[in-house]
Amino acid sequence: MLDEGSQLFGTSTRTVVLVAIRLLEGTYPSELAALIGVRLYTVQSILVSLEREAVIVSRLLGRTRMVSLNPRYFAHTELSALLWKLGERDMDLQARLAARRRRPRRAGKPGLL
Repeated sequence: MLDEGSQLFGTSTRTVVLVAIRLLEGTYPSELAALIGVRLYTVQSILVSLEREAVIVSRLLGRTRMVSLNPRYFAHTELSALLWKLGERDMDLQARLAARRRRPRRAGKPGLL
């Protein structure tokens, strides 16, 4: 994980959330919570504050709220580059990102309606 206690963006959890959003380029709150290992409510409150500050944007995709960095944020290029650099150093987060499932389930698989 990032340097233990790295609070570059307020708290270590907030910093990891931003780095994960940058590395994923588009994600949703429950995926972030699972990747980072924190409660969904914690991630949701961080996302609300980041969206209020216009650092991220969200959009509904069906019933899922997708979040990504705001391309219109005044320092988007610089912030994106910094978050990418931080993500390069976090081998634990990279391993968790590589192991996640991003493709849809096979049609007709049991358990789907």
